[in-house]
Amino acid sequence: MSDRRATVKAGLLIGPLLVLVLTLHAWGDSLAGGFGRAVAGWQYPERAHGSFRLRVPRRSDVDALAVRTLDEFVAQAVSTHGATLGVRAPATPVDVVLLDADTDPRRFGWNAAEDLKENEGLFDASRRTLFIRMERKIQQELLVAALRRTASRLLLSDAGSLRWSPWLTEGLIGRLDGSRSADLRAWTGDLPSIEDLLTSRAIDYHGTQAAHYSRGARLLVAFLMESMPEDFAAFFQAERKGNSAPRAWFSQHFPEPDRGEGRWREWLHAQK
Repeated sequence: MSDRRATVKAGLLIGPLLVLVLTLHAWGDSLAGGFGRAVAGWQYPERAHGSFRLRVPRRSDVDALAVRTLDEFVAQAVSTHGATLGVRAPATPVDVVLLDADTDPRRFGWNAAEDLKENEGLFDASRRTLFIRMERKIQQELLVAALRRTASRLLLSDAGSLRWSPWLTEGLIGRLDGSRSADLRAWTGDLPSIEDLLTSRAIDYHGTQAAHYSRGARLLVAFLMESMPEDFAAFFQAERKGNSAPRAWFSQHFPEPDRGEGRWREWLHAQK
């Protein structure tokens, strides 16, 4: 075979292969995403329940507990805090993904849930999805607590919490999910100061200091709502409208040099 004929034949063989490689490279991300969604649909089939679309591992029966918890929590939150905090039942269905202990959520494009630990949850506002990581051996009370805490973020997000101060949002989550008693039991005297909380950033409520800051915010809001409900309600309405100045508000209502730190600590001790 002449060199020219060999070159032509090689070109005929390699050309289609090169086109296929380039096509797969161009479409790779979308194909991978489509494949990931297909696998997710099989491993985590969707089960619609009223306001929520649940995805739970195949062969799991935890969806009954989850939907009952969510329905009861939303009804209770709206009844108790609808008028004061502006929370409402979801107007459109919300996706809820209950991840097992071993699933890598990145396989399905659920990257926001990548760092979740067992019995932790998050609300991904961009997807309007609740993610909760379950344990291998499910303890119902811990799963229920994670569902309530994560659903609190959904309800407050719908009420406008993305525009609020981080400490206020975290504090109100505790008000909705009923963590006051547990937070008081866990308190050993070590909490962020009021000044630390007022100047905290959203990142402070994630990572190694998350529990420290979150508990402080929840107990500070509990103190304010129970000690001065009318003043706090006025502050909250100003925050919702974007007109609040938390540090100035504390200086006005707590004129002592520590801006309420001592009164907050006294209240904490009285609750124990």
